[in-house]
Amino acid sequence: MDGMNILKDIVRSAGMYPGKTAFVIDGIAYSYKELFACVNGIHAFLDGREEEVIGVVAENRIETYAAILAVLLSGKTYVILHPHYPDNRNNKIREAGDIGVVLYADECDMAKAMPESVAFVSTRELRGEEHAEYNYGSGDAKAYIIFTSGSTGEPKGVPITRDNLNAFYTAYSALGWNLGADDRMLQMFELTFDVSVVSTLFPLTVGAAIYTVGPGEMKYTKVYELLEDERLTFAAIAPSLLQFLSPYFDEIRLPDLKYLIVTAEAAQADVLARFRACAPNAEFVNLYGPTEATIYCTAYRIPREECKHYHGMIAIGRPFEEMEVVIADADGQALNTGEKGELWVSGPQVMAGYWKDREKSEQVLVRHNGRVFYKTGDLCYMDADGDIIYCGRKDYQVKVQGFRVELNEIEYTARKFYREEKNVVVVAKKDDDGGCQLHLFIEAAECDTPSLLEFMKMHLPVYMLPARVHCLEVFPLGTSNKIDRKKLLSLV
Repeated sequence: MDGMNILKDIVRSAGMYPGKTAFVIDGIAYSYKELFACVNGIHAFLDGREEEVIGVVAENRIETYAAILAVLLSGKTYVILHPHYPDNRNNKIREAGDIGVVLYADECDMAKAMPESVAFVSTRELRGEEHAEYNYGSGDAKAYIIFTSGSTGEPKGVPITRDNLNAFYTAYSALGWNLGADDRMLQMFELTFDVSVVSTLFPLTVGAAIYTVGPGEMKYTKVYELLEDERLTFAAIAPSLLQFLSPYFDEIRLPDLKYLIVTAEAAQADVLARFRACAPNAEFVNLYGPTEATIYCTAYRIPREECKHYHGMIAIGRPFEEMEVVIADADGQALNTGEKGELWVSGPQVMAGYWKDREKSEQVLVRHNGRVFYKTGDLCYMDADGDIIYCGRKDYQVKVQGFRVELNEIEYTARKFYREEKNVVVVAKKDDDGGCQLHLFIEAAECDTPSLLEFMKMHLPVYMLPARVHCLEVFPLGTSNKIDRKKLLSLV
């Protein structure tokens, strides 16, 4: 599979299956021909423009997905801007990415909060049959930049190159999916989350139909309806979806489902075992990967019996082709089988460094045995079979609703609300179902919780807001005079 190019394969599929359904959005089917008429119209607009980084507003519209493809086929880089994020955050991303053009489909309020120098262009009327020569891109040219939560309050950009993306595509294809033009595949993830990249692009390489779920919908209910009503054959989902559906397992029947992918957060073995009866013909696969290593970089095919897990969290399996892993101790020394340490990953999928941030890059990229490794911050060990067993996060990064969140960013934002210096701590309380709730502690006799939350809503996405705010006159301290986070966690 040397030299595979995901964009070339998408264009090839579009030529082979012009009349087949490419997307089903809000019950409306769009053929590959219709998709590429939109792609070509946007491509023509972008052709010749100087801007290298193009903003795309996350909407559940055919024009949105066409815009992503058009940007990629123009040789440029796309950055997703979310209409439900605070203006402040979108502006920070716009500024960090040096975005001068933003593509949108429907009415866009975002423009009101951005400088007049930023061109907002509606893609609704951009259609075309002909196209200039596509630029499939290669090497270090950027395909997209994902902005994740950062510890200083500033979004952290993860640039993924064309080579990164194609290396991922080659390795992902090598997993041996039995999929083709008659398959029906789910796209349920926010476009700001990198799993959406594979959920959007990969089905198009085989001529399959993609069924999308919009950000404004009752997401989990909609997924359930699509799985059953449309008889989907492939679904990548967050494990929290299964937890939501668990009261209805006796009623769910998905005989057409060929593959169930669990991703984005730790998957619970007992819930998946119970779900087996709902999808009797499906192969279950746990796919793991940090954004910095291009979507997924390990896979564990979950057996029906004796699933490997750690305190219920399913193993993440073995590295993709061309990827290498090390389990390292605090001193950066490789550990032996069965010893728990931090997972490091290396290979052609790993980013070269964060967007315009050398300092942060040097903190997470290390050289070991002549190769550059990304330090994931995940605690793991390798078992005797060579499978990686996931044991949780090393630091204060947590997964909330599938999104990776830096607790430090929430603390940083809460501190900015106060004129005087305050001790502020966020702890994540794990639920029995594998999810987590964020609890914000303020060292104060009393606090204005409504005003604090209103301020935080202006600076953070909804999923980063605390479920509860607690005021304590004095924080507990540990033996080293540091705030005792474990003690705080015991109070919730």
